[in-house]
Amino acid sequence: MKNRNIESGIMRIVWSSIETTNRNTLLQLSDTDLIHQIMRQVEKALTLTSEDRKTLMDYISSKTLLIRDMAESQG
Repeated sequence: MKNRNIESGIMRIVWSSIETTNRNTLLQLSDTDLIHQIMRQVEKALTLTSEDRKTLMDYISSKTLLIRDMAESQG
């Protein structure tokens, strides 16, 4: 993930993990816990450098409202 860009394969893993996480979990976790939950799922699939991890955490942090909106619309 050079230049703070996230590779498309990593993006697929992120959004796939969001889609497979129980919607109630997505809605009930605090923002911090939500970010860590998604990061744990991603890190099960691949190894990230510390820079990649920071970039991805920033990205997920910027998408928490969207993630929660998506979870609400599933119900």
